[in-house]
Amino acid sequence: MLQNKIKITLTILAFVFHISPARAECDGFYLAGRIGYAEYEVEDDRGSVSNSLSNYVVDKKRFIASGAVGYRYEHFRAELEYIWRDKNDGNLAAFSDAKFESQSYMFVVYYDFFPYSWFTPFVNAGIGWTDSKLTINNSTTRTSNKIDNTNFTWSLGAGISAKVTNRLNIDVGYRYFDMGDLDMYNGKTNVTDQEVYLGLRYVL
Repeated sequence: MLQNKIKITLTILAFVFHISPARAECDGFYLAGRIGYAEYEVEDDRGSVSNSLSNYVVDKKRFIASGAVGYRYEHFRAELEYIWRDKNDGNLAAFSDAKFESQSYMFVVYYDFFPYSWFTPFVNAGIGWTDSKLTINNSTTRTSNKIDNTNFTWSLGAGISAKVTNRLNIDVGYRYFDMGDLDMYNGKTNVTDQEVYLGLRYVL
């Protein structure tokens, strides 16, 4: 009877010490990179001003890329991330064209539901700021109107992560960004952004 208890105890200890290094490899500082596409949406409350800007921005998908450094411990991850988005450009009217671009600097917190499994869903929330630039050129009058704003930004997202090794993970996710207002003419335009991405994370 005592021998059986000793065997069970040794088996449990062996199991614990076997998985502990694996868990240790999963946690710690990491680097992350993500690519995907995003789509702006503009809520325009300028009233009397033409909504051509809104029509121009909506339904325009463009490439994004980001890099981040973070730290993971069990269920939680926290990271600093820089997000670059390719510009949107096109004609607003017969004699005018516009270009819109943005980049964000975010602090993001993640929660992994099953952090040491092969697959785990996650949710995230972030705060930071976004630099947004809008340039409208009129070829007839040869004038250019430039708007450059830096606004508080918040984000919410969710996704799923797959563990390739204890140190390497593949992430697929969705995020919603509220990027603040673009001051323009007699009113403001609120810019939001929805992004879908594929990412890699590697624990150092």
